[in-house]
Amino acid sequence: MDFTDDAFVLSARAHGDTGVVVELLTEAHGRRAAYVAGGASRRMKPFLQAGARVSVEYKARTSDHLGSARLEPVGEGPSALFDDPLALTGLAAAAAVAQGSLPEREPHPGAFLAFEALMSAFALPDVWPAIFVRFEAGLLDDLGFGLDLSRCAVTGAMDDLVWVSPRTGRAVSADAG
Repeated sequence: MDFTDDAFVLSARAHGDTGVVVELLTEAHGRRAAYVAGGASRRMKPFLQAGARVSVEYKARTSDHLGSARLEPVGEGPSALFDDPLALTGLAAAAAVAQGSLPEREPHPGAFLAFEALMSAFALPDVWPAIFVRFEAGLLDDLGFGLDLSRCAVTGAMDDLVWVSPRTGRAVSADAG
């Protein structure tokens, strides 16, 4: 199984002396783990950080094996966020949420596009927290756990919605809660 795709690095961990196993969120092939030979080198470490955009050439003998990948950086990645610790925390949280919730080897192009939009929004300190919440809600919806936050499940009111019913996944107003 071979493919070339755009991806975001979700995480990277050392494997052996010079290799790294990366978790990638690809546009057309979903979340993938891959071995990157030489990933621990000084040349590659900077773009193996969470949130870095890369072009990936993925190769595996079968679809069930851990493949190997060649990565090329695209753009400057998360380095623009180094002066904003809150945005870096949001980036780490978004990568962890995507890595923990998306099943491996299942395409979720909507999740990729949402992650891409969130990465662009981290440069806007007043806006990105709201986009982060929308990212999480969209991820839940993409996975089949959609929430209906438009009106109260009990009263039908559209104001003062502060709770979410765990049974129905719908919003509940403060008065009804």
